[in-house]
Amino acid sequence: MSGRPARIAGWALRIAVFLVLAGIIAVFQVDRASRDRISLLAWVPPGLGGFADGNIARPLALVKPDMAVERATATLKHRPVDAGNLAAFAVAAIEADDEARAGQALSLAAQRGWRDTYTQVMVIGSALASQRWEVVAQRIDALARLRREEQAINGFLSLTVREDEGRRAIAKRMAESEPLVEAVTGFLDSYSEYGPEVAQTVAYAEEEGALECERLARVARLLLSESRADEVLGFWPQRCDSGGEGMGFAFADNQADPFTWQFPSQAGVSVRPGNEDGTLTARNRDPLRRRFASRYLLLEPGSYTVRLEQSQKSGTAYSSPGRPAEVQVFVRCVRPEEGASAVLLNEPYADGLLFVVPESCKTQHLSLTLGKGRVTDLAIQLSPGGA
Repeated sequence: MSGRPARIAGWALRIAVFLVLAGIIAVFQVDRASRDRISLLAWVPPGLGGFADGNIARPLALVKPDMAVERATATLKHRPVDAGNLAAFAVAAIEADDEARAGQALSLAAQRGWRDTYTQVMVIGSALASQRWEVVAQRIDALARLRREEQAINGFLSLTVREDEGRRAIAKRMAESEPLVEAVTGFLDSYSEYGPEVAQTVAYAEEEGALECERLARVARLLLSESRADEVLGFWPQRCDSGGEGMGFAFADNQADPFTWQFPSQAGVSVRPGNEDGTLTARNRDPLRRRFASRYLLLEPGSYTVRLEQSQKSGTAYSSPGRPAEVQVFVRCVRPEEGASAVLLNEPYADGLLFVVPESCKTQHLSLTLGKGRVTDLAIQLSPGGA
């Protein structure tokens, strides 16, 4: 008889162990299912460290950040490699004013391929509210590296560059991040009214470390297209100058300088240096008129005369023998005052063309266009007055 109770007790113990294991397995199965079914979150005990803790941590961060940190920490203890868990912890930590651990979590998540835009936006919004500009700049840089969410990036940049500390924080990141430089340039292209703020940001970035001349030139041309030459002169470095002086056509290795001649590349048009310094030879195979050279000017108010000349070996004043091509000169005022004409000159070349720069015109743009044919060893002169 004594053996029978022992067997019953043994079976009871086995059943109890089985039920406990079944319960544990059921909890973990429910936890796994809670990844897709939010209604199951309430059935998972807190602190389990599973998917439920990770899913609850994010919405909880907005109302009870300390509790959210506990739930996110429990998740990280069990799955520390998961980038999504690190991101959830970062949201909770930033809301709990634990900036140091939030930054570490975000950095680790980024190293592990994290691509959670939602968390980035949440962190930026919290950091903007508390004016933690370094965190804002880091997260905008992270969004820029994802190469998406352009509208969100532009929105955050518009809020950040309004403050000097924000401009300095963005500039510090720009010196190390080409994607952020591209994002700032795209922002300026879409929101030209922020020209002064972007120009100051770029100037700060130059102080932090030399930016590529080509990238600086893109910003400079966008500013010049809005007649903001003073802002460009405030950050354009001497190391990026092309070395060309005066109005001569310069074909320098560095074509980034926005204040020198630009020779657009387009089908049917070829432009190359002429046989003499400061000259060019251009050919247009297209029946339509094409631009072959242009540049920005910073002329003082007054009258000016444009003259085009060619080498005596080339024949006529504006075309080579047998291949006549008419050159047209177009000078416009960039962003003229309301009611004022933007066109200062738009005529086929004759023996000297006169135009007048008004007081309100701070920046001008000069273009040369060519009909079908060729010009050889073309030189240009721009002199004040009618001389």
